[in-house]
Amino acid sequence: MSDDSQLADGEEHLSEQKELLWRNAHPTWIVDGELTSQAFRPTPKDQQKLSTAREDKVSAEDSFKEFTETFEFESVGVWAVSVGDVEKQGLRSIYDESSPSTPKPCLKGHTSIDFTSVSNNQAKRIGGRLRDRAEARGRQHPSSDESDSAAW
Repeated sequence: MSDDSQLADGEEHLSEQKELLWRNAHPTWIVDGELTSQAFRPTPKDQQKLSTAREDKVSAEDSFKEFTETFEFESVGVWAVSVGDVEKQGLRSIYDESSPSTPKPCLKGHTSIDFTSVSNNQAKRIGGRLRDRAEARGRQHPSSDESDSAAW
């Protein structure tokens, strides 16, 4: 795990263990009704940094609305992992909404889960463990009461 001295301008290493990080899930990341680990590992275009939004800056509902309405991306809902979950995997949660290196426009509260210190095989295993933590919390938005309106 890298230390804070390696942060770029405008980046902040999050340390509040209980703070949640919202992750919107693309419909293809649901297989047989289950969230796949792909939701919690970066794709090649992500430069080994997984995009999330921090609870302290935006609600799960507002993150979902911004993702689907403002950015017009597809999402079947928002799941969450905590900063503590990320740290237990040897990764960092970097709040980088104001960083010049973060592509703009970006989600409100944009926070990257930094996978740069691990191999692709490790990232797959970690993605599975983070998915398990997110599944244990359940979908954060829409809530189970709103499931009928969600595009499962």
